[in-house]
Amino acid sequence: MNLASSQVRSALWTVAIALTAASLSGCIGAVDRMDFDNQMRERGGGLTSELVRDGFDSLAHSYGVGAVSVTSVDISPIETLGVTVRDPGKPSQLDRFSFDGVILGEPSPVQVSVTDDLDARSFTLDQVPALSNVEKLVDDALASSGVDDGEVTGISVSRTAAIHASVMVESPRSRVLVVFEPDGSPFLVQPL
Repeated sequence: MNLASSQVRSALWTVAIALTAASLSGCIGAVDRMDFDNQMRERGGGLTSELVRDGFDSLAHSYGVGAVSVTSVDISPIETLGVTVRDPGKPSQLDRFSFDGVILGEPSPVQVSVTDDLDARSFTLDQVPALSNVEKLVDDALASSGVDDGEVTGISVSRTAAIHASVMVESPRSRVLVVFEPDGSPFLVQPL
């Protein structure tokens, strides 16, 4: 082993030890780790507009189009976006993608029934302005739910007769589904 590779290996071990020590200390900056985790859960656990925007940009780039047409969007805490996309080159086919905030996963084919009207089920991101401010959607869902100590555990957007964004708010004692119009106006609050 030469001196340069030994120094690189030593530097990598030093960085690894420092990162391990920082993660075990339980603190992130000046915020206690438990407080940070609680704040993240209260604010939707990583449900952000940036995640949605970056995911849709990655999908459009992947297909080489300006915008993609989708049949469903699912946003989960800790930065996970799932999207079912109509293939622009083959609009009768659907592919399911996941996006973790950085990496767009490989497509998984979705079975489509001959009776599925994909034109009636499809929508674009522009048709759901509420997804341009996911943080407000989370805040409004928490306020509308009436759930004490509630957390948003997921957001789903789909189209049946109309496009709706459904936000699940849960606490240890209750669950409420808050449904929004595409513009972010509350449409329905349904305790479960």
